[in-house]
Amino acid sequence: MNGVSFSVRRITISAVLLSISLVLKTTLTFDFPLFGQNGLRIGISGIFSILPAFLFGPVYGAAVSGLSDFLGYLIKPVGAYLPLLTVTAAAGGFLRGLLWRWLQTKDSGRMRLLIAAGSAVLLVLGVSSGLASGEGMEPAAAGVTGSAILGILLLAGDLILSGKLRSGKGQRKIPQLLVVMVVSGLAVTTVNTVILRETIGAAWKTIPFLLLWMPRAAEELLSNIVLTYFIAVLLSQCGREL
Repeated sequence: MNGVSFSVRRITISAVLLSISLVLKTTLTFDFPLFGQNGLRIGISGIFSILPAFLFGPVYGAAVSGLSDFLGYLIKPVGAYLPLLTVTAAAGGFLRGLLWRWLQTKDSGRMRLLIAAGSAVLLVLGVSSGLASGEGMEPAAAGVTGSAILGILLLAGDLILSGKLRSGKGQRKIPQLLVVMVVSGLAVTTVNTVILRETIGAAWKTIPFLLLWMPRAAEELLSNIVLTYFIAVLLSQCGREL
């Protein structure tokens, strides 16, 4: 297969995945209010807009994620259109593809050990700092402890997903997939929370950032752990060794 045919094939597959994502986004996506505004969105359309980043790299990931956000709004508008959210969606797709390109060749066992060791160290540092202050946990200590909890949740997700994918082939890259999904998802959620807080109106500006971010981050973390399972299965079906 020559280069032109290969590019056409990639574009065609990406277009099909984008179409499926748009159908699901307009039919099986639900918005939930957060402090009087649409702050949470839950759906399964992300599975198909995410796949091109893993299959074809960061450029395809950025294009499909950005188009999914923009066209999804045109088909089913909810609230005011914010172009910056489309930019962050595209940036998230690019980051996802970039991280996957870097991490997919890493050894899964070593990644698990590094996550476990790092989480243990951060947990000890965070808790000891909080106890030493004697006046509750400072923001820095809370951040360190939160990072440790995130690492523990990643390991728990890895254990659950590896148990579900018993074929061996599907288990090999679960830690890498989880790290890519969670890191890129939390990065986009954090930036989007800042954008929404500054543009959505006065209601959110009076609310502490962490109070807005935490429920959105929790939803992002849990949904990405679930999405990782489906991404792993679909990548296997697409003939990409995990």
